[in-house]
Amino acid sequence: MKTYFNIILATALIGAPATSSYCAEDEKPAAAKDEELASIDGVAITTADVERTLRVRYGPQIDAMPAEQRATAIQQATPQMAEELIARALLLKAAKATEKKPAAEEITKTLNEVKGSMPPTMTFANYLKSAGHTEASFTSEIEDELLISAHVRTRINAIPKADDKAIAEFYEKNKESFTTKESVNASHILLKTDAAAGEKGAAEKLAAIQKLRTELVAAKGEGFDKVAKEHSDCPSSARGGDLGSFGRGQMVPEFEKAAFSQKVGTVGEVVKTNFGYHLIKVTARSDGGIQPLEKVKQQISQQLDGPKQQNAMRDYIKSLEDKAKVVRSSKLSPPAPPTPPATVPPATTPKKD
Repeated sequence: MKTYFNIILATALIGAPATSSYCAEDEKPAAAKDEELASIDGVAITTADVERTLRVRYGPQIDAMPAEQRATAIQQATPQMAEELIARALLLKAAKATEKKPAAEEITKTLNEVKGSMPPTMTFANYLKSAGHTEASFTSEIEDELLISAHVRTRINAIPKADDKAIAEFYEKNKESFTTKESVNASHILLKTDAAAGEKGAAEKLAAIQKLRTELVAAKGEGFDKVAKEHSDCPSSARGGDLGSFGRGQMVPEFEKAAFSQKVGTVGEVVKTNFGYHLIKVTARSDGGIQPLEKVKQQISQQLDGPKQQNAMRDYIKSLEDKAKVVRSSKLSPPAPPTPPATVPPATTPKKD
């Protein structure tokens, strides 16, 4: 679920390689004592709440880690996640007082999206077990998240947006930052050559790709994606050969020269690289240069509005906290700076490193 307060987890956690051969049941760390990290109006947030939330969001990555590394990553993420849970509790209370409950259809849609996003090696049932949820409790959490999201949108939509004048002024002052390099969008079909197959094998590949080109040229390039899916040896075949957008210097020289010289929509001559034989179809071209204002207007608006929205939400959450009784444990609250000795004037107190 993507919410306003989704955090970026510690590098050790996000960077953990997912593996289909690892099973979380194979390596269980000793159960840690559940500790209270904070309370909001008497309702506690504990280390178990933090781990459960991390598992809801990053279960597969967490379970793919060795026990010791997993424990370290969770420990590193705990302070930030606990602060998020404090903010979440404050926002949920405000949302329940002002927002309508999400429709059942929206809850079901979100639940189905979560189920559909499960990696191939994990079932939804195992995901719930890992996160310490039942389907009923997880559905309830989805309802809360949707309620918070609606409340955040309400607050953000009330913040004045940058007007056309402000956007135009920003564009004029920062034109150079909206400069793009020449690029093309292209798809390709690759028939790999194998040195072990010798000249005969290479000749067969060349004949095969020339045959494909003849058929595609006759069809004026139509069906290129279908042919790529059926014949290309490149992983891009799953996308119909689509390589997306690329600039100069990103492809091998022979491929780049052909792609940047071809007309849009045409199937070029066979190109040989150290990978094999290619057919290239350029689907779009950008000459580069400074992009017009209309093309970057939304981007500028986001640049101008983003910081305002973040600051406004930070201030709003602070105002909610001021009205509530929030108590943080020493694990979250930094220790108070030491009091200088009475004999040392404040001006000469050594600075802390």
